Amino acid sequence: MAIAAVALASAGCATTPAPGAHPGVIPVDGVLAAPCTNLGTVVGQSEAKGWGSGSTSRDELVGRASADAMDHAAAIGATHIWLSPVTVREREGAPFSATLTGVAFRCP
Repeated sequence: MAIAAVALASAGCATTPAPGAHPGVIPVDGVLAAPCTNLGTVVGQSEAKGWGSGSTSRDELVGRASADAMDHAAAIGATHIWLSPVTVREREGAPFSATLTGVAFRCP
């Protein structure tokens, strides 16, 4: 429990934004502490266009889901976001949707 508290209180390091990500929101490697303000959870989702055609790759779905979460974070005034691992769903061996959650933060 103490290790989890320390991990949650430590500031995360910035990472490279996903392609197409919102330029005003910076992804970080962990939950941020003061002086940043936790703005809450955001959800990012994407779905394959024309499912069954096999034209949407896993990477495209992941990138769009990440960008969607970052857009939601930007809409509530976030400057930073911690993104959880992405869940990609498949049908008949082809990816058709991606979902992830993130925690949005506003930092000075």
